[in-house]
Amino acid sequence: MLKHTINVLNSHLTVLRIPMPAVKSVTVLALVNTGSRYEPANWLGISHFLEHMVFKGTEKYPEAKILSAAVDAVGAKFNAFTSKEYTGYYVKADSKKMELALDVVSDMVLTPRLRQEDIDREKGVIIEEMNMYADMPSSHIGSLFEEMMYHPDTLGHDVIGIKETVSNLKSEDFQAYLNQWYGLKNVVLVLSGDDEILNQESTIDLVEKMFSKGNVSQRSAESFRDHLGPQPLTDKKLHVEYKKTEQAHFVLGYPCFSRTDDRRYALSLASIVLGGNMSSRLFSEVREKRGLCYYVHADTDFYHDTGLFGGAAGVDPKRVEEAVKVTVQEFLSIADGTKPITAEELQKAKDYISGKFVLDLEDSESVAQYYGMKQLLLGTVETPDELLKKFMVVTLDEVHRVVSQVIQKDQLRFAIIGPFEDKTVFENLLK
Repeated sequence: MLKHTINVLNSHLTVLRIPMPAVKSVTVLALVNTGSRYEPANWLGISHFLEHMVFKGTEKYPEAKILSAAVDAVGAKFNAFTSKEYTGYYVKADSKKMELALDVVSDMVLTPRLRQEDIDREKGVIIEEMNMYADMPSSHIGSLFEEMMYHPDTLGHDVIGIKETVSNLKSEDFQAYLNQWYGLKNVVLVLSGDDEILNQESTIDLVEKMFSKGNVSQRSAESFRDHLGPQPLTDKKLHVEYKKTEQAHFVLGYPCFSRTDDRRYALSLASIVLGGNMSSRLFSEVREKRGLCYYVHADTDFYHDTGLFGGAAGVDPKRVEEAVKVTVQEFLSIADGTKPITAEELQKAKDYISGKFVLDLEDSESVAQYYGMKQLLLGTVETPDELLKKFMVVTLDEVHRVVSQVIQKDQLRFAIIGPFEDKTVFENLLK
């Protein structure tokens, strides 16, 4: 079992260390408690755009080539990611190069250059990224589903933003966004890897030095709770997007609860049974038995104030009615008791999630992300062992109870992309 330590510095920066025996790498990950759902209408896409801009140059590494060369020179890797509720920046390197990793991450978060000429150039890159996703129905359908399900001023707009707002963003907008959200009280810095390095007290001194750059003391750190917005769900339940494609792609789902609800353990296990792997019910029924799709899966999404239990598939348009009918029926049948989840299926789901944890937490990068997300989003660390214990004690009755609560026929949401001009066929299928 890995043991972690948490230090809150005088600057209000939370530092989370997870020493890993016999590991010679270190991951430095800065997680910021903001994402696309908190963006005002005129800034849609700024969280993701900022993620691009930090790689264009910082105070110490003023050009993109200089920044990437510093990382490449030591064989390290760096990247960033943006979601609806958080943003992350990381470097994974040889543990002997941790000081460089801290220097690079702190520079990206605290002193990005944000030159207007770089911003204007990058607008074209992001718009092409939008075009790419729009041309990938298997990816685009997820965005359309969330636009339908959630209000646009909460979770309903895409992380990447829209062309109009991205095209109008200025350097001062990015600086204002940094000042609003990137105060150190809103940041969790995660260090995972080589225990010999991370256990040294000088590591904290080094962090304090690196994260005192720029004008960080002048930044505020607004609470996400003040920006969650109204009740996130809309009353829309069906979206049909016409596109001449060789394969139709659909997403369906039922609203559920937030990431802090204790029922999430039982629902996540039900999701594995239904469509979490290649031995799941959906894979067996929709793909293997009937050959209706190339991919099909079920999943859960949990946010601060809501959640989703659903599934997705890519199917032959000529057989779409059968595919939708069978998929929906698989959800309904575990809820109404027609095909209840068995004790054997539940145990297999527990074994699957236990084994997956072992594989997912083999290196410093995955460990940093797991621990860091817990601290950032929940305000406390739920260790892998603690989390697994909560999964292992879930009973069959709890699973049956939660799926019957969530899978309500009149709460089904459905979106599809394909060569369909008439949506009445789907209205009838979903009645």
